[in-house]
Amino acid sequence: MALPTAEQIEICWGERRVTAELTRTVRRALRIDVRPTGEVTVFAPVGEGIEEIRTRAHRKGAWIFAQIDTIAQRPKVTPERRYISGETHLLLGRQYRLSVEESGDPHVRIDSGRMVMAARAPEDQPHCRRLLQAFYRLRAREVLRQRFDIVLEPFVRRGLRRPSLVIRPMAKRWGSYTPSGRVVLNIDLVRASPRLIDYVICHELSHAFYPDHGDGWRALLETVMPDWEERKEALEAALR
Repeated sequence: MALPTAEQIEICWGERRVTAELTRTVRRALRIDVRPTGEVTVFAPVGEGIEEIRTRAHRKGAWIFAQIDTIAQRPKVTPERRYISGETHLLLGRQYRLSVEESGDPHVRIDSGRMVMAARAPEDQPHCRRLLQAFYRLRAREVLRQRFDIVLEPFVRRGLRRPSLVIRPMAKRWGSYTPSGRVVLNIDLVRASPRLIDYVICHELSHAFYPDHGDGWRALLETVMPDWEERKEALEAALR
């Protein structure tokens, strides 16, 4: 289990600098994540000296700043949500136009290409937001478990014992593989297409064999999902 701290480190590459969040973990490998927001997190072993961490992170400098530059070039595709009729919302990679109507039976449903929100108070934005969140939560539990069962098969054939699956909100990540052997998936993934959901699951299951993003991890991911890099780019562009 990760041991969160308030540590930060500066990663330098040529003239460029970025301040990264430093999280201590019981894993021995150092791992670096560049989030879809462009923020950088370094996961380093408990007890490793800060200078050694800086040195190891510096070796990844070219990759880190290439990721940051790619993210910066993408336009923002999701405007601020107001939960009113006419705006669009994603579900499984498809855009649905929202139709808000008053009803004593609050719920959200898909109807002929529309996302219909039946709300007690259509003008109450927090109420409408909670309705949509509940809808996404229910669909996420159904869809993500289905995709997990499908993607898991080639990893089981490689000797992996079935991990437990946790589906919950995550502020800054699409998923994680914990040292205790659990796969955690972000509820918000239900907005992505199944093809992109599968990439996240495959990414995290590969960490069951290789905790970092090194050559072994990449080789396994490329064997199981040869187009994983294309899917990664598509996911970060679609849900940014």
